[in-house]
Amino acid sequence: MKASYLKQVIGYFDPMQSLDEKHKDWYVERPDSPEEEIKIYLINNSTDTKILFSGHRGSGKTSTLSKLACDAEMQKTFFVVKFSIKDELNVADLMYTDLLLAIGHRLYEEGKELLDSGLKDDLDKWAAEVTRVTTKTDQAEAHVEAGISAWFFKATGLLKTGFEDKREFRQKFEPRVPQLIDYINRIIRAIETNSDAGERQVLLILEDLDKPPVDIAMDLFSTKGTVLIQPECKIIFTVPTSLLYSGQYNVVKENFSDQFPLPNFKIIEKSGERNDRGWARMREIVERRMEPQLIESRALDHAVGMSGGVVRELIRIIQGSASRALGAKA
Repeated sequence: MKASYLKQVIGYFDPMQSLDEKHKDWYVERPDSPEEEIKIYLINNSTDTKILFSGHRGSGKTSTLSKLACDAEMQKTFFVVKFSIKDELNVADLMYTDLLLAIGHRLYEEGKELLDSGLKDDLDKWAAEVTRVTTKTDQAEAHVEAGISAWFFKATGLLKTGFEDKREFRQKFEPRVPQLIDYINRIIRAIETNSDAGERQVLLILEDLDKPPVDIAMDLFSTKGTVLIQPECKIIFTVPTSLLYSGQYNVVKENFSDQFPLPNFKIIEKSGERNDRGWARMREIVERRMEPQLIESRALDHAVGMSGGVVRELIRIIQGSASRALGAKA
């Protein structure tokens, strides 16, 4: 699937689009990607390992994680639950309780067909109990019979868009966090022990946790790290690169098994000479998405050099160039 005319280039080169299974033909193997190392580490590690995955904005973290999640061997070994925190919560105002709620929500939605009726009943009863505690009296009865799925949707929706009600909810819900963690672990065990799951382990992949402000990320992974690792399954947390170079990182790494950085493409050596391997891969990113006659080789090299080895910047440069070329013809 390649763009054959300039208008198509604008759509195919969207800097905000991550690559998924539908766009696997656009994926370019990275010389220094930790993807294979992460895969080997997860498959061969018998513990509920929790790892940190970092990279600069636009480096291709989401595309790398999508490829990892779709890998045939990973799919055979793991029941993968992959989601973006941005879809569930407000990353600019995020607390550890919110994150655990989102984990519970996604685990339940992805695995509910594998849960027995007893666990589902317990979850529904717990949702009703929590609703009575966290909801204003005149509203509680309207929601108390809705069940766990509706409660999760309501709670995460409130945390994503609410203001004053959000503060009150958090305050009232926080004492219930140990119960939530217990139910998360019951869901995990139910999935892993259900024969329909193929004896696969649960693997959570939490994207966009590198998006919150640095102070929020520090609080999550430093202060509340011991709580975030309590779900009894393997988890990949995306984290801001700044976290790994902060004075708090020694505290953070005590709670997490390992960290894997995703570097940008190396296109220039320290000597100033071109890194031919990295440069060729960056050219390949463009060549996989558009027919070669749409851009001169010299112009493509210029775009690669201007990108600094950052994938999103290269995509943005090509899209902008196509737009300007169309404008010049008009």
